[in-house]
Amino acid sequence: MTGHDLLMQAGAIVAQLEAPEGANADTFAVELSAWIDAADDKLTAYWAVVRRLDGEQAQLRELETTLAKRRRYLEAQSTRVKSMASDVLAARESVGEEPKVKTPLFSAWLATTTSVEVSVEPERLDECYRRVEVSADKTRIKRDLEIGVEIHGAQLVSKRGVRWR
Repeated sequence: MTGHDLLMQAGAIVAQLEAPEGANADTFAVELSAWIDAADDKLTAYWAVVRRLDGEQAQLRELETTLAKRRRYLEAQSTRVKSMASDVLAARESVGEEPKVKTPLFSAWLATTTSVEVSVEPERLDECYRRVEVSADKTRIKRDLEIGVEIHGAQLVSKRGVRWR
């Protein structure tokens, strides 16, 4: 069996993941095991599946990026159009009309909201108005553990796994 054939078969196995409801994990595991068991060269079969899954992940990351850009564009356009609608209602108000419109499809009015705008760096605010996020400095922890420092709640964990080129 050629590498191309393996990739095509791996694609058929992976295609189960593309169903709108997702693959049934138990069914997928059984079918993947059966396919791997039937392969003469198991390592090449594993490689084919992983390569196909990695390709699918790359495509999804690209799609996520595209969708995020599109979402930001649509949000900006929605904000722009809402601003224009607010301008129409404010213009009605400036000529003495009520800044409210009611139609069979919708009602629109000018609403006042209040939000906080901070014009200085958070460090310049009094401490009671700041939030502090605490996270582990894994780089320093790793460095110290490697030189023998004992750190309660942290340990080095080594894993071995396959790499392909």
